[in-house]
Amino acid sequence: MGIDLLGVVIKNIAVLGVAAYLITQLPPFRRALNQIQYSLRDKVILVFVFGFLSAIGNYLSMPIMDALANTRIVGAVLGGLLGGPLVGLGAGIIGAIPRYFMGGFTMGAAVATNILVGYLSGLIYTRYGARKIGIKTALAATLGAEAILKFMILAFSTPFAAAWELERIIAVPTTIANSLGVMFVVYIVRDVYHEQDKAQAMLAQKAMRVIQKANGVLWQGLTVESAHRMAEIVYSEIDADAVAVTDTNSVLAFLGQGDDHHIVGQPFITLATKRAMQSRQTIIADDKRSIGCPHKDCPLAAVIDAPLIVNNRFQGTIKVYKTGTGIILPYEAELVQGIADFLSLQLLHAELEVQAILLAQAEYNSLRAQIHPHFIFNTLGTISATIRSEPGKARSLIKDLSDIIRRHIRPGKEITTLQEELEFVDSYVRLEQARFGNRIQIVKEISAEIYAQAIPVFSLQILVENAVKHGLSPKKDGGIIAIRGHRRQGDVYITVEDNGVGIAQDRFDRLLDIQPIPQFDGGIGIGLNNVQARIQRLFGKEFGITIESNENKGTKMLIRLPLQEVAANDTVEGRKSNYCR
Repeated sequence: MGIDLLGVVIKNIAVLGVAAYLITQLPPFRRALNQIQYSLRDKVILVFVFGFLSAIGNYLSMPIMDALANTRIVGAVLGGLLGGPLVGLGAGIIGAIPRYFMGGFTMGAAVATNILVGYLSGLIYTRYGARKIGIKTALAATLGAEAILKFMILAFSTPFAAAWELERIIAVPTTIANSLGVMFVVYIVRDVYHEQDKAQAMLAQKAMRVIQKANGVLWQGLTVESAHRMAEIVYSEIDADAVAVTDTNSVLAFLGQGDDHHIVGQPFITLATKRAMQSRQTIIADDKRSIGCPHKDCPLAAVIDAPLIVNNRFQGTIKVYKTGTGIILPYEAELVQGIADFLSLQLLHAELEVQAILLAQAEYNSLRAQIHPHFIFNTLGTISATIRSEPGKARSLIKDLSDIIRRHIRPGKEITTLQEELEFVDSYVRLEQARFGNRIQIVKEISAEIYAQAIPVFSLQILVENAVKHGLSPKKDGGIIAIRGHRRQGDVYITVEDNGVGIAQDRFDRLLDIQPIPQFDGGIGIGLNNVQARIQRLFGKEFGITIESNENKGTKMLIRLPLQEVAANDTVEGRKSNYCR
C-alpha cells in the first residue's frame, strides 16, 4: 500500500509540474508575476491559476479508508507564496469546493485547512515578497501546511481511530510528495523570474544603445528628418514589429508592419495616441480595439504609446507596436517610457537653445541701440565748438561719430576682428579726447599675429568706455588707458588697463563674478555682464573677463579668448558652428 501510494502521489506531482510549467508560459501569468505590486486584474488571474492547481489536485488522488490522499494543498500554498494572502485565500476556496462535494469523514477538516493554509502562506509572501521566496522557504511553508492539515484531521475528524490510522498510512508520503510539488513549482517560477531578469538586463543594454545613438538627434527639434532617424534607431534596437513617431497632429515617421495605412505626413489615426495626447501619460494597449486603428486589416495588436512632454506641453509620441499574439510586458513599457523621457529632454534642450539664441540676440540688439544720449549731445556740443575754429578737426569728429552710430545700428555680425574693434575704439577715444583733451591718453601694444582674432562686437569698446567714465573722468588730471594683446599657447589675452581712481572694495567684490548688478552707477555691472555672457556663449565657459582693481591706483580688465580667426561667412546665424568649441 505504501509503495503504491507514494507512486501515485509522485505521478500526480509530475502532472502538476507539467501543468505549472505550461501555466508559467502563459502571457497573462508572466505579466502578473513581473509586477512588484499586483493589480486587481493580476490577483484574479493568479486566484484562478492556483485555484485550478488546487482543484485538480483533488482528482489526482488515491482513495484510502473513505478519505483521499491528494495534492490539493499544493495549489493553495503556492497561491499564497506567489500571490499574497488574498490570492492564497481565493485559491484555497476554489480548491476546497470540489473537495466538499467529494465527501468523506475528513471532508470538513480538509476544506477548512485548504482555505487556512492558503491565507497563512500569503502572510509569508507579505513578509518576503515573491522574488525572495526560495526552495527552503517553500519547503518550510509546505511542512507547516501539512502539519496543520494533520492536526485538523486528527482534531476534528471522527472517529479518531480512523483518522489516526489514515494519517499513519499517508502522512509521510503525502508530506514528501506535496513538499516536492511546491518546491518544484517554486523552482519553475524562479526560473521565470531569472529569464525576466535577463530580459530586463538586455533591455537595459538596448536602452543604453538607444540613448547613445539618439543623443543629439532631436536637438534641432522634432522634424520629419529627426523623427525618421529616431524611429530607425528604436526599430533597430528594440524587439518591435513597428515604430512610429508623431507630433501633435500627424505621423512624422513610421517603420514596420502597417505602413500601408499609417502614412507619414497624414494625421495620426489611432485612439491610443489620442488618449496619450489627452492624458499626457503612457498608454499600453494589448488588443486591437484598445489601439483603435480604423483600418480593419491593421496587423498591429499591441502598442506602447509614450508621449513627449516639454514644459507640461504635449509635443508628440513615440510608439512601439507588436503584432499577432505579442504582449506588452511592464519592463518593456518602462523602457519605452524611459526613451520618451530622454527624447523629451532633448526637445527641451532644443527649445532652450532657441530661447537662448533669441535672448542673446535681443540683448545684443539692445546693446547696439544703447548710445547714451549724453554722449551724443556732448559730442555734438564739442563739434559745434570746434567747427569754426578747427573745421578739419570738426570734420574728423563728425566722421567718427557717424562711424559709431552706423556701427550701432548696422544689422548682421555679432563677431568682428580685433583690428575692426580697435578701429571702433579709436573713433570712440578721439571723440572723448575732443572733450577732455590730454586728460585721456591711450596706448596700444597689440601683437600683429592676432589682428584677425575673433572677438564679440562692442566688447573692447565697453571696457574702454568703462575705463573712461569710471576710471579717468573722476580723476582731476585724467590718465592713461593701455590696451595690450598677445597670444599665449592656444589662447589670446587682451587687457584694458587704466591708472584711474579704481573701484571701491564693496563694488569690486560684487564685480568679481561679473553678475548683472543694476544698482551700479552708470550700469558698469550690466555692461560687463553682457560682454561676459556673450564671450562664454560664443566660446565656452572657460573664457571671459577677469578684473583686478586697486582703489586710487587703477583697474585692469583681462579678456581671455580662444585663438580663432573670423570666418568669411561669420554672421549671427553662423557663429555657433564657427566659434563654439
